[in-house]
Amino acid sequence: MVIPATASIPVSGTQQYTAIETFSDGTSYDRTVASVWTAPDLVPVGAAGVATISNTSPTIAVATGVKLGTSTITAKYTVSGVTKTATAILTVNAVTSVSFVVTPATASIPVSGTQQYTAIETFSDGTTQDRTAASAWTSPDLSGSGVATISNSSPTIGVATGAAIGTSTITAKYTVGGITKTATAILTVNAATSASFKVTPATASITINGGSQQFVAIETFSDGTSYDRTVASAWTAVDLVPVGAAGVATISNTSPTIGVATGVNRGTSTITATYTVSGITKTATAILTVTAPNPGPAAPGPDLKTVAPYGIIAWDAITINAGSHIYGNVALPGGVMASVVGPGTKDGGVAPHLTASAVTNSAGVTPGEINTTDNGTLTPAQLTQLQTDLKSVYDDLMARAAPVTPLTTIASAAGKNGGTFPAAAPDLSGYVLSPGIFTTAGTYGLSNTSGPLVLDAGGNPDAVFIIRSTGLGISGLTSTTGSVLLQNGAQSKNIFWVMDNLTVGGGTFFQGTVVAGHVITLNTFANVQGRMLAGALSAASGAITLSGTNVITVPQ
Repeated sequence: MVIPATASIPVSGTQQYTAIETFSDGTSYDRTVASVWTAPDLVPVGAAGVATISNTSPTIAVATGVKLGTSTITAKYTVSGVTKTATAILTVNAVTSVSFVVTPATASIPVSGTQQYTAIETFSDGTTQDRTAASAWTSPDLSGSGVATISNSSPTIGVATGAAIGTSTITAKYTVGGITKTATAILTVNAATSASFKVTPATASITINGGSQQFVAIETFSDGTSYDRTVASAWTAVDLVPVGAAGVATISNTSPTIGVATGVNRGTSTITATYTVSGITKTATAILTVTAPNPGPAAPGPDLKTVAPYGIIAWDAITINAGSHIYGNVALPGGVMASVVGPGTKDGGVAPHLTASAVTNSAGVTPGEINTTDNGTLTPAQLTQLQTDLKSVYDDLMARAAPVTPLTTIASAAGKNGGTFPAAAPDLSGYVLSPGIFTTAGTYGLSNTSGPLVLDAGGNPDAVFIIRSTGLGISGLTSTTGSVLLQNGAQSKNIFWVMDNLTVGGGTFFQGTVVAGHVITLNTFANVQGRMLAGALSAASGAITLSGTNVITVPQ
């Protein structure tokens, strides 16, 4: 549809039209710029036509009355070979122009000072039309010395600039239908001098990826007046400390975002505005700090409490096959040493430690200790607390509200800070997930069919990812040979998987802390940068099986 459906303007009056397309789901889109506009007469009245309508920016879809009569305003929008047409009725009425004036009538500015002028036409019915953009502006002076200049270019149309002390006659001429109207104002350029040129804010902080800051350049004169030089300045953003080709920030020199800086990389940038008038250049600077973005709706991560140093926790049983290494503590809050079995263990409930080949100290971790109800250094009360803390982490991760945004494809998940996958949860191969909470009631897959699962922190090392399955009695994730890849600052210590049961496929490189209600299985050669914590619900079963040559490293 074209809006408004009906309108009435005088000869030389104008009317802005808009073309709107509405869809069956209630959404609508503005097609004004994309449409082709015409204004044929409803009843032929001669060659000149009743009205004209613009197809050129910045006046697209602005109709102008030419003579009395009625015109059919028509918008045609074509996409994928289909053309859609909508119309409106415009009446050009008998109202007459009674005045054309420039405001302000008088003004005084210093050399290099500026003044915005406006041209207004008033009609016999009391309506007014702004003719500033449609007028031709001049600024003659009696001495001929060039007291002032005035712009005829967007976005500064009608802006006069003082060039020399004296008086200038500001003149606007507006022509429509062969009739030219002229109005004038008096501009005095006084002896006030420039006292300062500054960029504000002097310091600012924004985030990477979407963080922005509007900077403004202000010139102040000796008489106390000040002028906004933002649009007239040239802006640059130079790294205070070089950080590489990408730079810390960019800043716009294009309308309508002139002076808007955008964060690109973490660091500090010197924002500079340079303003030149009458051969004199003035420069001012500000400091912009670009930080990592907020961690996202998942942040902060759960408080792991006493669970933090553990590479493995299982409620009642652990099976460790040959060649496996655990860089972190091990505990069975509800089991005994005899429940830890496999060729890499000392069974029979005798030794409180796994052999050196199975539990290893690494990267500042000082573990190597297995705690059960009948062995180890933890008291029964401490083991109970460990299980309580594990359950608390599980409950925290399960209770957090995930966005309801439906995620069904790789494209639909791109850039989303969390969302909800269908019960028929997808193979996460090829997905690139941003920080947030991702949830399903079903089972995730993880293969290498479309590449690894990528967790992208967007440059924020504190970004938190929570991936969960709320289904009980099922495997919340069953991987084959897929892997988890971290990029742009993502860290395994900030990644959390929560579900009832989980199977990590052979050869998978897995990252993050897994908190499982019941059972975790690592197939042969599956390696983990994170934690494998099973039995959070401490019910019938809370077991972990390491099938062989598995490495689990607690992240630092």
